[in-house]
Amino acid sequence: MGRILTLLNKELTVELRRKHTLAGIFLFVAIIVYILYKSFNRMVGMEWNVMIWIVLLFAGINAIAKSFTQESNDTKIYYYNLVSPSEYIIAKLIYNFIYLLIIFCVVYMGFSFFMGNPVKEFSLFAKAAVLGVFGIATVMTLISAVSGESEGGGALLMSILALPLTIPIILLLIKIGASALHLIQDSSVGQDLWMLGGIDLLLLGLTFILFNEVWKN
Repeated sequence: MGRILTLLNKELTVELRRKHTLAGIFLFVAIIVYILYKSFNRMVGMEWNVMIWIVLLFAGINAIAKSFTQESNDTKIYYYNLVSPSEYIIAKLIYNFIYLLIIFCVVYMGFSFFMGNPVKEFSLFAKAAVLGVFGIATVMTLISAVSGESEGGGALLMSILALPLTIPIILLLIKIGASALHLIQDSSVGQDLWMLGGIDLLLLGLTFILFNEVWKN
């Protein structure tokens, strides 16, 4: 646990040193939300529900794409001799999850400020958001790790692989969000939450299995 916390502290320290990157992500989110506001003036119902998750998805790709590719081979060798693959990937997952959750909060506040907040059941929406953000962060972390081992084209590989893997998560988030906005009456929304949690666990297990192979390379 101590090594995981040390790795988390390292990630935070490096991120704070690259303030331009952090500011660029939030500027990207702010510009997208403002463009949507000027285009639609006011989004309600399903449009609001769909667009908030799409904005989060593309903001997540931009935020986590360089999670592994920004580190040199010498740094990776140093980590290889210092920590286990499980400790390293857990630290990355926790950091990326918190990072993406903060981005979601910014997106949510931006949508609420410019286009109103149509959410009727906030607790249901919040549960779906946490599970969805964790799933998206897990997918992005895994693909970023694989992209970090490719010879160039890492960003392209990130986009190609990440988007299809997040489709089930986004579709479930839209369905649960529609229930939270009272756009549909869905008696199986509890099962949808469990399904979303099951997808998260499946992705988490897949990440641990595949990252061990990436770590050996």
